[in-house]
Amino acid sequence: MRYLNKIVFINSAAIRYSEVQLDGNIHLIGTQGVGKSTILRAILFFYNADTQRLGIPVEKKSYQDYYFPYADSSIIYEVAREDGWFTVLSYKTMNRICYRFIASPYRPDLFIDEEGAPYPSDRIRSVLDKNGIKYSGAISTYEEYRNILYGNSDNKRDYSCYSLMESGSYQNIIRTIQNVLLNSRLEADYIKQTIITSLNEADSVIDLSRYRSHLSGFEAQLNDIGVFREPGMARKAAGISTLSDDIRKRDLRINDLCRQLRGAYLETERILPELSRKIHEQEAVKSDFYKQRDKLDAESKNRIATMEGELAVLKNALSEAEAKRVFYAGKDIQTAMDRCNKLEILQQEQESLVVEKDLLSSKNKEASVLHANLIANLKNELAGFENEKQKQLLAAETEINARREARREYYRRLREELRHAASEEKERLLVDREKRTTEVAALKMRIKTARGQSGTSEELEAVKGRLGNYDANRKDLELRIRELKYELNYQTKEFETAEKYLDEDYQKLAESNEVKIEALSAKLAELTGFLDNQKDSFFNWLSEHKPGWEQTIGQVCDERLLYGKEFTAEVGEGDTFYGIRFTSGIHRNVKTKEDYLTEKKEAEEKRAGIQRFIATARQDLEAAKENLRKQYQSSVKPIKEDIYHAEYELEQLAVRKKEDESRLSALRDQATRLRQEAIRRLEEELNAAEAALSSIRQEVATLQGKMDRELASLDEQEKDELAALDKELSVAREAISEEIARKKAELEERKSGYDREQLDSLTASGGDPRRLEEIHSRLAYIGGEIKYINETKALIIEYLKDKREMLDKVPDWTAESLRLQQIIHGEQEELKKRLADVNRNIFKIDAELKELKEANRKALENREEYHRSTLLDWFTSRESIFSSMNRTDTDGDCRSLVREITIRVSEQSQKLSELRKEITAYTGNFSEDNVFAFKTSFSDDKEYMDFACDLKEFIDEDKVSEYQSRINTRNSDIFRQITADTKSMVSQEGNIRGVVDRINADFKEKNFVGIIQCIEMRIDPSQNKIVNLLKEIKRFNEEYSWDLGQNLFASSTDDTAIREKATTLLRELIKSMDAYSGSLIRLADFFDLKFRVIENRNDTGFVERLTNVGSEGTDILVKSMVNIMLLNVFKRNASTVFSDFRLHCMMDEIGKLHPNNVAGILKFANDRDILLINGSPTEQDALSYKHIYKLEKDGDSFTRIRRVITQFD
Repeated sequence: MRYLNKIVFINSAAIRYSEVQLDGNIHLIGTQGVGKSTILRAILFFYNADTQRLGIPVEKKSYQDYYFPYADSSIIYEVAREDGWFTVLSYKTMNRICYRFIASPYRPDLFIDEEGAPYPSDRIRSVLDKNGIKYSGAISTYEEYRNILYGNSDNKRDYSCYSLMESGSYQNIIRTIQNVLLNSRLEADYIKQTIITSLNEADSVIDLSRYRSHLSGFEAQLNDIGVFREPGMARKAAGISTLSDDIRKRDLRINDLCRQLRGAYLETERILPELSRKIHEQEAVKSDFYKQRDKLDAESKNRIATMEGELAVLKNALSEAEAKRVFYAGKDIQTAMDRCNKLEILQQEQESLVVEKDLLSSKNKEASVLHANLIANLKNELAGFENEKQKQLLAAETEINARREARREYYRRLREELRHAASEEKERLLVDREKRTTEVAALKMRIKTARGQSGTSEELEAVKGRLGNYDANRKDLELRIRELKYELNYQTKEFETAEKYLDEDYQKLAESNEVKIEALSAKLAELTGFLDNQKDSFFNWLSEHKPGWEQTIGQVCDERLLYGKEFTAEVGEGDTFYGIRFTSGIHRNVKTKEDYLTEKKEAEEKRAGIQRFIATARQDLEAAKENLRKQYQSSVKPIKEDIYHAEYELEQLAVRKKEDESRLSALRDQATRLRQEAIRRLEEELNAAEAALSSIRQEVATLQGKMDRELASLDEQEKDELAALDKELSVAREAISEEIARKKAELEERKSGYDREQLDSLTASGGDPRRLEEIHSRLAYIGGEIKYINETKALIIEYLKDKREMLDKVPDWTAESLRLQQIIHGEQEELKKRLADVNRNIFKIDAELKELKEANRKALENREEYHRSTLLDWFTSRESIFSSMNRTDTDGDCRSLVREITIRVSEQSQKLSELRKEITAYTGNFSEDNVFAFKTSFSDDKEYMDFACDLKEFIDEDKVSEYQSRINTRNSDIFRQITADTKSMVSQEGNIRGVVDRINADFKEKNFVGIIQCIEMRIDPSQNKIVNLLKEIKRFNEEYSWDLGQNLFASSTDDTAIREKATTLLRELIKSMDAYSGSLIRLADFFDLKFRVIENRNDTGFVERLTNVGSEGTDILVKSMVNIMLLNVFKRNASTVFSDFRLHCMMDEIGKLHPNNVAGILKFANDRDILLINGSPTEQDALSYKHIYKLEKDGDSFTRIRRVITQFD
């Protein structure tokens, strides 16, 4: 018999040294806190070697720290064997518990020196060596220790001598011992949990959170796919796709316009300095031309002014000469000159007549002298009078001549002023006339040039150039698209190939593991068949009719015989086999039921593990495929974008080509129209210029006519005034002449008297009075003539002077005047020509400057417009475009581009508003956590556009089918997973049924004679709704597993019922899990354990709680019996090789039993080779225990263990 015989504490816990015998029932006496639990836990540690399952509260010291506080602390277990003793030394090294097996009974001298001081672990080895005692190496792991203790070590040769038993399924024993000590409640749930944990170290559970996670959104998933498949939703999605595509194209167009705007701005910035330079240069050239014109004009004017001055002088001289001519013609100057030319003849004749007269008069000399004196006196008087009158006439002439000169100067000055005034105005008009003449000439040249032009322009040439490049650009784009599509197809094939490889790898993995599962399922079916046949099997018959059969016939019987039904057997004597007579059987080595259960459990766990592995592999496959798809989408997204942009560009290229073709035609029409319009405008300008020139000429003619009229008027006025002065002078002369004539007449009268007197005297003296009269008459005539000549002499002199100085020069002056006029005209014509050349250059420069300034103005406006646009929202939202060096050349200007962009952005905003409404309406049909991961709330337009793009891709790639397939797979997986989990639980439930059956059989075999006549347990179906749903799902899956994987979303009539049933089950499971507060379904939830106790003929029937069976002692008694039977069941099935060993069962509550029942329960345990250890504050029923120990605390708070009673066998 093998058993734990003794435990020895050396400096362990609060015990300095103590030996506690464990070879029988033990009763520990002591108050609370004195150390009873310390001993019990140390004994439990011998069996389970698990510091986490000793019931030590977390707030307390750990097992290592409490039980091994010193370097020489140790606990020694002495174990009895049928062939001797061995001890197990447990000690702490490097803060971990180690063991050493020693082939010797406990001897204090091996561990303590003579003075009672403990040996350290290395000293113990020396002592053992010195005593020649065999011992094992240090065992540092609990698992290795347990395998050695329970005979399951791989090194049986070295360690078989240290085994308490020989079992590979010893864990049930360990768990039962610890559960009995640590669980004190007597309820079906707790007994049930004790049985479960005794069978499995870790409680078998189904994690509902996995199902919840797996089925999260299941209803929504079904609804989402159903909603997505609706025709109306398809139309909405198509509308969103069309709208978003339109928006994308609009956005691309806006971006292109923005790049054009950027290009226009950069071009503006480039040309502005150049324009400014050109304007400055042209302004300088224009200024030079103006200076040149002014210089030409000034020099010509100076020359013309000089010649016109000379001409004016000539004209004045000619005018004056003409006036003289007229004056002298009025004086009949020629006749006067002819008369004056006879002066000498007349004087000679006068002298001859005077002589003749004197001769005639000499006959009357005195009378003649007197007459002569009288005549002389008369002459002197006349001469004096004439002189006086001549003085008066001269004074009058001087005054009148002065006045004449003053008036002449006055009128000369007036004419000069008039000419000067007229000259300035005429000069202005002539300048205007020259300008207009030049303008007319320039316009005529421009008209001629315009008529000769073909009507081309830079824009037209640019359009022609673009049209010439369209085919090449189209071919480039088509090649680019083909290359991109080739790359896309290549990437897609690579993705599909990789996805295919993943599917194939998974399929191979799944198929190979499915083969394993099928093999395990077959094996499980076989094992289940064995176990299900147990009730009517030879094994069960032997258990009921042949106690101890395991050591006899069990050694030679095959399991198929033991668990088969095809035999008959009876207990007999004589010709029997181990006292058994039967007719058939196979004589082979046999496995125990526990072996089958273990094997079944291992197979189930292995199958579940494979199923989990397949499920994990499936999840890994989905994750890998999803990751692959993400990589694929990540790699093809830019390609698709490039294709989209290239196709858009190709589409726009065709649009632009069509536009340019239309534009070319329009430009040609426009060029013709503009040329005609330009010619018309130029002709209008020419007409206006010619009209203006005619008007200027008219003004010149008018001005000249006016000047001529005013000059003529002045001439007339001057002539009138001069004539008046001449008349005044003439009047003065006539008056003086009349006075002189009167004087002469008077004197002539007197002379006549004197002559008559002379004649009378002459007659008287005999002279010829007639002749003398003739002489006197002739002399009077000659005197008159001479007088006339004398009077006219000054006029003749003046005439001759004027003739010499003026009248004779008139032809020369006239010729010079004509020459000067011709020179002036030639100078004016030359000036006109040269000014016309200069003006043409000026007009040309002005035209160029006008164009340059207009271009500069537009450029400045463009720049200003661009800078204003930087404040607009659409600019800031596309700042990356404007900050990059990427630009597009354009013929457009910033103003028109900004206007177009603004309009397009406004239209884009309206389209985006429509898109937001459409998407909001569309996504409103889906929940936030919809299966497609569709966003249902969006923060900005980009998210709306991304959604629309993703939706288009989703539809184009028919991703809904993928989701449908994925959900099919996932939900068929959940059916399979639930089936696998439920199968595992149901299988374990079968194991528990076996344990319960054996417990019931154990009670019947060795009944406790006393107040308890019957203890029976029964497994009933669980009332847990989730458990029942899981079982129903399992049954459903086993029937329709293929359909579930393929047709969860099928719509055919044949599949509708299956689909609806599947979805109903999942919906009910989801609903039940939502109502369930926990997250785990344990094995205990899969069945209900009920008790039936008959106490003093009082039958409880099958109930879940035993609290009302009787007194507290009865409850404890029933619990203790159940625990003992449970431990015995596992003990009996622990090994088919060796079963002669004892175990300890530690139950504190036995001390609460009535003394009458203590001996009974101890015997109940001892009959099953189970020793009971319990503790209580006081001694009770001392004779029922083999050893009673009393525990006390000394003054140093160390526990003292004193043996009170020991009974010897």
